[in-house]
Amino acid sequence: MEQILNIMVNVLLAFFLLILLLPLYLLLFFFLLFFQGRPVFFYQKRVGKGFKIFNLFKFRTMRVETNGPLITVKEDDRVTISGKLMRRLKADELPQILNVFIGNLNFVGPRPEVPKYVNQEDFFFLKEIKPGLTDYSSILFANEEKVLLNIGGVDRYNDLLKIKLEVINYYLEVRSFWVDIKILTFTILSFFAPKAINKIIKKDIFKKNPDLFKKITDVGI
Repeated sequence: MEQILNIMVNVLLAFFLLILLLPLYLLLFFFLLFFQGRPVFFYQKRVGKGFKIFNLFKFRTMRVETNGPLITVKEDDRVTISGKLMRRLKADELPQILNVFIGNLNFVGPRPEVPKYVNQEDFFFLKEIKPGLTDYSSILFANEEKVLLNIGGVDRYNDLLKIKLEVINYYLEVRSFWVDIKILTFTILSFFAPKAINKIIKKDIFKKNPDLFKKITDVGI
């Protein structure tokens, strides 16, 4: 019953937001069409619940037919000028509300990864729960490109992913309806006061896992 209620809440909220944000979607569509051309949208394969592959929707922020790593770093020359603005505002993520509506994502849950980085042992939680639009790690590492520069090294994303997985495990330990509401609230507030919100999250993490707190701090968060 709880699972059915959760699905209904996510789908209905996504439907409401898609209608509410329609003018913004149209504005961004024509903005990107004018400054970047077609295609306006971009999708990438991600791993969902039950390890099923799905298409994650985004507004395109990179040049068409550019080769390179799956993960972007700061000053990546594949990102367009308008794309940099979209990424800074996280506006490129808005089409993912459609992923929530069609059932690929929840609003709150571990962020979905590309298949290359997923294995059933580390991502055991995908057997039972859907990935989400936002979680603690996506708030803490919102400026992921800068964090990757701080980490350095040949396999920097895998090093960051290990920390992200520890943050996800922390979320799984404390997960509840009210924690999910808190994460949604923090996500909105982090647009206005990211450092303050990160400080609150890190304080909560420190109480249960001081070692994880240190790892997050060491990468510049």
